[in-house]
Amino acid sequence: MKPGETTALHKILALKKRLCIIQGGTAAGKTYGILLILIDRAQTDKNKIISVVSETVPHLKRGCIRDFLSIMETFGYYQDSQWNKTDFIYTFKETGSKIEFFSADSPDKVRGPRRDILFINEANNVSFDTYTQLAIRTNEDIYIDYNPTSSFWVHEEIIPKLDHDFIILTYKDNEHLSPSIIQEIESRKDQANFWKVYGLGELGSAVGKIYT
Repeated sequence: MKPGETTALHKILALKKRLCIIQGGTAAGKTYGILLILIDRAQTDKNKIISVVSETVPHLKRGCIRDFLSIMETFGYYQDSQWNKTDFIYTFKETGSKIEFFSADSPDKVRGPRRDILFINEANNVSFDTYTQLAIRTNEDIYIDYNPTSSFWVHEEIIPKLDHDFIILTYKDNEHLSPSIIQEIESRKDQANFWKVYGLGELGSAVGKIYT
């Protein structure tokens, strides 16, 4: 396969509805695939505002921003003059489109200006109110990804009530994984909840959760 091309990417590309829910296990290529699609949109479509949101700025830096910059550098797209390191905004000069990164703990940004495309990374760490505020300010597509550690608002408020596309991805959908990572994942098949969530990408149960 070409660099960055995976089964996960092709499965995400096949989603056609406004709201795309990508559930999956660890190392499935969910975030990487979505970012590849968003970069392609920013390079192709004119004057689009694309927002990538996660729970905190440190989480963004360790995850989406790191992956975004890695993709841009790997494919030779990155231009330092187009990356605002303070506000975490990359401007694609050829199209005028922008990809911005901000955290869900920034109320002014969550309730701020509209955008064209939204990606909420690890949505199980973000509140339903935050999703709602972002969604009603998004003109076009919405991508949501998460590890299904336990049921949350996606399963309770979105899947039963709103039109959407839904897929489950696993590490087997990511052909670029190293054998050592695959071995680490598969060595935990005897850990029932871990394997169900992170190996199979299926809905698990929160460890230690108490029901009254």
